[in-house]
Amino acid sequence: MSTEETGSVQEGEQQQRRIQVRDTGITTQYANFFTVTGGVDAILISFANQFARDVVQLESKIVLSPRNAKRMAISLGQVIRAYEQQHGEIDIGTPAPAVGTDQPLPQQE
Repeated sequence: MSTEETGSVQEGEQQQRRIQVRDTGITTQYANFFTVTGGVDAILISFANQFARDVVQLESKIVLSPRNAKRMAISLGQVIRAYEQQHGEIDIGTPAPAVGTDQPLPQQE
């Protein structure tokens, strides 16, 4: 079991609170393929491993509220920026086609 401290903001003040994180029985999985779909109430992230161009083995799924999905996106962005500051820009190559289309995803400038 591990313990992690996080900050929470209440009424303009930052306060520290202690959160106990239980990690018994957890498994770690590697994924080289993922999909993200969403609706009004939930965002679904599916993690998989792609073995060949047309063969993908689904490994796990996570369902998040849109609010927590946004928090996750912000946290991932912060971690990636820190990584790139230390190791250089991550080259992701040509964007993959958007799901269900033959068109590539738009590149961000």
